[in-house]
Amino acid sequence: MSTTIELEFNTHIDLDFIERGIAVRLIRVTASVQLQTPEGWTRKYKALVDTGNPISIIPNSVWRKTKMSRVLSDKSHVHGIGGGKVSGKLGEVTLVFVDKNTISPLIRAKAILLADDSVPFLIGFEDILSDIKLVCDYSGKTAYFRTN
Repeated sequence: MSTTIELEFNTHIDLDFIERGIAVRLIRVTASVQLQTPEGWTRKYKALVDTGNPISIIPNSVWRKTKMSRVLSDKSHVHGIGGGKVSGKLGEVTLVFVDKNTISPLIRAKAILLADDSVPFLIGFEDILSDIKLVCDYSGKTAYFRTN
């Protein structure tokens, strides 16, 4: 049986371009996520669905109280556009996606666990987008995850 979890679009106008007379929308797709802790579940966090990211990235303030296991003890790096990179420990967490009416099945996912909050909570491909169907139709104002 499949589960559908509604996602949200956040749209803003890029102020740098608008000052030059050009309207450019900054469109993000977000998911509400909870992570498992030893006592239960975290509060809901908004995470950006980042289809360009090979693995999820979780800031310290989000993962520090979770029930997690380290996959590697040394730092791992994820490189981005322009040669930028973030570093953290590779860990594994259990999470669920939630919307107003539905909770997804449990998802066990590897993620880069940051030592700080320098990068927002990002949902990447490994163990999540590689296993869950993402539907994103901005013109129709519809976005959701569908799990099997």
